[in-house]
Amino acid sequence: MKMMNAPRSGAVAVFLVIVLSAFVAVAALLFMGAKSAAGRSIADGALQSAGRSVLSEYDNRLLKDYGILAFKGDEASIEKDIKFYADAALSPRDPFYALIRKGGSSIRTVDTRVEDAEASLKEYSLLDLDNFEDQIRTASLTGRALIGGPGGSGGAGGDSGTPDEDKDNGRVLRKDSVIDSLPSEGYSGPVFPSFSGIPDLVRGGDPFKSGTTAFLVNEYALNLFGNRLNAAPRDEHFFRNEVEYLIAGYRSDDSNYSSIKMRLRVLFAGLNEVSLHNDAAKMAICLEIGGPLAVAAGLPPEVGQEIVAGVWVSGETENDINLLEAGKKVSLFKTQGQWATQNIVDIWNGWTDGSLVEPADGSGLNYKDYLRVLLFMLDRETKLLRMMDLMQINLKGTYAGDFLMREYYIGYRFSCTVDGDTYEYIEKY
Repeated sequence: MKMMNAPRSGAVAVFLVIVLSAFVAVAALLFMGAKSAAGRSIADGALQSAGRSVLSEYDNRLLKDYGILAFKGDEASIEKDIKFYADAALSPRDPFYALIRKGGSSIRTVDTRVEDAEASLKEYSLLDLDNFEDQIRTASLTGRALIGGPGGSGGAGGDSGTPDEDKDNGRVLRKDSVIDSLPSEGYSGPVFPSFSGIPDLVRGGDPFKSGTTAFLVNEYALNLFGNRLNAAPRDEHFFRNEVEYLIAGYRSDDSNYSSIKMRLRVLFAGLNEVSLHNDAAKMAICLEIGGPLAVAAGLPPEVGQEIVAGVWVSGETENDINLLEAGKKVSLFKTQGQWATQNIVDIWNGWTDGSLVEPADGSGLNYKDYLRVLLFMLDRETKLLRMMDLMQINLKGTYAGDFLMREYYIGYRFSCTVDGDTYEYIEKY
């Protein structure tokens, strides 16, 4: 009986060996699969960490002064940094493992390295208007850029409502190398300004609605850049009249302010003309003064009336400018009590020697409010490019002489190969 059972025992043994081998093979496959999955997971974590590490190299001064997160770099340096950061995680230089390797062992936490890295900065330049505007919007919503600017409550120079004591010492940008590198250089903008904001001002429409992108961009500019009545600090900003530069775009403080006054004169003259002609009492005074003079000259009395009305509007308009320069308010659409010049003496003085006549009703908009109106009338491209100009000019003068906005980025995309597997990521602020 024993000899008859021997073949069966041998067959069972062979069967068990075969089954055991299969189990070992399956276990080995599972082990290798788990190892591969773990390796991919570790590689993914290391690469994501490396990507974020590159973003951590943002320019601190750009963030501190303007609330903008961006880093200076190029694709080659980014690829080098990613490999450095990722390899440090994949093959740590821990003293314990270094000691083991020194003894001839190949033990590592993860025995791999980045085989290839490729980065792309396309679409992530800070000069891209969408990227730049998005940074401004984020800075405004998070409060990164609404504290301590020249136009804010905590800014240098305060909010006195009167011209800065150095207003006559306007600066002029003359250095060709600085001018030629400005983001707005070569951009002419539209031939005529946009007047889309005026109807919205009257009815309080979307452009003046808190929370919209246009509103946030304008408030950002008014908070971080100085103006005629609240000049930027001279040791940190080149121009004193910075908001005026955004609107006018000239290379000198005086020219920018002159342009603002011209624009306000045109605005006030048109509105004052409408207001005067809608006031029957004032038009009667114009006819009483100008009618006889026109008749004496052989002209219809209405001609004399219009001449006097034009002089009156001119005097009122100059008085409006004088009020704003003195930190007073001027109503955009005037009532009887908001009309300042009430007689021929007031008209003449306001028109000729800049004498200030205050209306009975002093309500209305101040100089900063009118800058806000003019900003809304400015096209988006011109406004954003000139904001970049001011940042670059200021940082060149106070931080880094080679500072250029075009060298900064708000993110990037990259791909890496580890153990034959390709990983792709997008990193941005």
